[in-house]
Amino acid sequence: MPMLRLSDRIEPIHGASNPRLHSQTLAKLQLRQSFLTVAFFASCVWNLAAPIKAWVLGRYGFASTSTTAVYDLNWNTVLNGRFLTALYQSAGIPLDGLTAMPSTRYINVFLDFMVAPRSYLQWAASFAETETVFQMDIDGLFKRHGLDATHELDQFYRDLGQFQTTGYPLWGTEVIYNYIPPAANGDVALQEITEAVLCLKGMPLEDFVNVQFPSPLHPYSNADDAHALAVWGARMFPHLKQCLARRAQLIQSSSSPQAAVVTLAQELAAAYNVSLVNIAGHDQLHAVQTFQDGFIDVSGLRSGSLGYQISGPNPFAVLTTASGHMDTLLAPRETVWWCTIQYMDPVTGKANATQCFEKVGSTLANFFVGKYLTSSAGTRYIDNGAMVQGGKTGAVTSYTYSPRHVLPLKDVRSVAVPGNLTAWKALVVALIANITSTPPDASNALEEMCFVGDDCFSTCLNASASGGTTLTYMRGGSCVTSVDTISHGLTDLFVDVACFGIGSGTSSIQLTYITQDGRRFQVVASHTAGPMAILACIVGGRFPDIDYPTYLIDLLGQGTQAMLVMAMNSGSEATVINSIALLSLGGYVYYFVRLAIYLYHTIAWVKAWPDNGPTRKQVVFSVVNSSVSSVIWGHYSTSMRCIGFMSLLEWHIGATDNHCYWPASVDNITIDAAYVCTLHPYGHFASSAELVRLFAYAWIFFALTFMDRMPGIAIVARGYVIAVLLLGLVPLSFLAILVAHICLVRAHSPILNYAIHNQLWLGLVWLAMILLLRTKLFSPYVALVERCLLAVAIQKQTIDSASPFYDMVGPHFWTESHLVRHEPVVYLPLSILIETKSIDLFNIFDHEYFVYHGGAINPNLKRGPSIVKLDLQESHQSHKPHHPPWITGQAEYFVRVAKVVKRVV
Repeated sequence: MPMLRLSDRIEPIHGASNPRLHSQTLAKLQLRQSFLTVAFFASCVWNLAAPIKAWVLGRYGFASTSTTAVYDLNWNTVLNGRFLTALYQSAGIPLDGLTAMPSTRYINVFLDFMVAPRSYLQWAASFAETETVFQMDIDGLFKRHGLDATHELDQFYRDLGQFQTTGYPLWGTEVIYNYIPPAANGDVALQEITEAVLCLKGMPLEDFVNVQFPSPLHPYSNADDAHALAVWGARMFPHLKQCLARRAQLIQSSSSPQAAVVTLAQELAAAYNVSLVNIAGHDQLHAVQTFQDGFIDVSGLRSGSLGYQISGPNPFAVLTTASGHMDTLLAPRETVWWCTIQYMDPVTGKANATQCFEKVGSTLANFFVGKYLTSSAGTRYIDNGAMVQGGKTGAVTSYTYSPRHVLPLKDVRSVAVPGNLTAWKALVVALIANITSTPPDASNALEEMCFVGDDCFSTCLNASASGGTTLTYMRGGSCVTSVDTISHGLTDLFVDVACFGIGSGTSSIQLTYITQDGRRFQVVASHTAGPMAILACIVGGRFPDIDYPTYLIDLLGQGTQAMLVMAMNSGSEATVINSIALLSLGGYVYYFVRLAIYLYHTIAWVKAWPDNGPTRKQVVFSVVNSSVSSVIWGHYSTSMRCIGFMSLLEWHIGATDNHCYWPASVDNITIDAAYVCTLHPYGHFASSAELVRLFAYAWIFFALTFMDRMPGIAIVARGYVIAVLLLGLVPLSFLAILVAHICLVRAHSPILNYAIHNQLWLGLVWLAMILLLRTKLFSPYVALVERCLLAVAIQKQTIDSASPFYDMVGPHFWTESHLVRHEPVVYLPLSILIETKSIDLFNIFDHEYFVYHGGAINPNLKRGPSIVKLDLQESHQSHKPHHPPWITGQAEYFVRVAKVVKRVV
């Protein structure tokens, strides 16, 4: 085909005819156009269904990431060490050199918190906001009234003389001959001092005398009663008012009431040289322990949250309700009762509380406690084994509390493994053989195993025990029997002779058994551990190195009444991925709307074409030859890239099952909970469904990375398929594996795993990969793809750099090899221009694209090719374009940029 003459050129654009562009036969054109029309409409339907496809391929459903589970606790329930370590540390129980608590049975935890004094200071926080509570589990034994030991000891021994010969008259004709003197500082803890407990609770004497059990005193409304309390307070609690004022001051300045009370306890212990060790108590045992693992979540906290809380009623209520427990508050309250009910002025014969407080305020509580060395009333009793007799002065005898030895946790030894009922029977046989120095005889039938404390053999049940276990001990001077109902129902007791502590204590074990010939025998193992310690070992597995108060059997006999509540939250990942998926779905709805609008305007534009001649057929061919998906991605590239990128993330997260969570193993409360992150690098090949998704998202990946750099590639089907496969499917398949492994490296890096959200990291890595693909680093691979395209006769056509199309479309476009010219072109197929964002179809007329100075066409005018034609005819009569003859014989409608014209307003 001849070159265009100079007169055929439209300055400054240059063009020439292409001798390789040949007309095709009409039959071929019609067949191809029919095929393209069908394919175009099929493509429209396929792309309009994008929201449906996104819904099918996406992963939705707002599955809850928060789970709460409740586990019933038995005495033999094992709790994991991670929970226990946090629980012990928060309660102020030192681990004594242990790096972490081992898993252990709940009975051992109960003993460490509710019975054995192991907590340092933190127990005091439980006194916060208890101004109206009388007795609590953390109240200590009564050892003295006031904080000032010297002051109280002087008063006590000065007032004791009047009772040394007669004893101490109490209720009615009752006379008490035993007493417990005030303890000096070295032998007392803060919770064993009444004045300290009242101060920590925030309870003034005016409230104390009427809390729970109202007394006849009404200090807030009766001046005499107020004076009586003032006298008692001055004698026995001289620092209480000052201490309460300090407490109020700390409450105002501290971060919480609990922190204020803890600070106050520290100050009191330092000022008066008393111990801060106590049982931790119910509140500390039931404190919530929360573990935060994983990465920084959108909340600013770690993504994985796991909380444990032991829940249930306070078992100490069995001691503090009814008649009350013998603690540091009950004994002084008895002084109030006695002085307001029993005492009469010997001169006037009338009640006189003030006089009574002056006479017996310093001694009555001490003799009241001594009373229960020889008597008991319900929950009011003294363990005789816990007392040491002192000197006798006249008719009265002093007793002191024996020091309690609590073994540090690091020195606690455990029995090897629990056994069943058969092992228990074998243990009994071995114990009898050991005591009697005879060979083991399995035919011996046990009638009773009696753990004897305080030499209370007389209260063993003997033959009537029916093969059971009993415990005997002395309370209030009388032997008491308790039948073991705690270990009876358990199938995994610790059956080890070490639990008996033979040779380590002052108690005994009496076994009553019947031989095979019907004879009954009783044998005794002496110098064993105490009954409570043996029972604790059998159930909990710890050596009986610590003896416990006898109220332990009352606490254990109720059952645990406890449960473990576990609240688990795996983080925001499920919510985020569902949000991403739904946003992506919304994006494809946007894609649907944009596509529908485009099709509507395109149809209107084609209908408005000014003639029905060959150019109209070329325009229709160009429209159906274009890719509607490329059109929308080209025109709305920013929004579609965001939509496509979110789709890519959602696909990869789902394909690799990339998420962090608390695994199902956390349901096993015996093992430490571990927050895990899982990722399967080859998950996108795992199933046929995943392969379908992989092929679907390969096009999206191609659109994100290379489609904007390959204008025209979608026009020729074979080139389009190769480009999507080699620049979409292949790199996506390999990069998905690489990205997954990078995420695995992050998951094992403490710094990266902590600092960056899991899905944010994934997004950043994918973004980096996409950007790298678009750099020269991957140009060798892109060149390889171009050679593959060349092999199927698809190659680049250079655009004349002088043409504005060079900036609008790019330096080249892709087309079939037989249509490629060696020189740069100025005429471009309309199908390519349709896909170009900056091209306005309404500015195309007579194979020319008009660029207007001064802005767009008047929006009040009806837009279309006819308006451009009218504008040219009326305003630019001299404009008569000349085109090479080859453009009329093409299936495509070719367009060049016209000479720049000025719009007439």
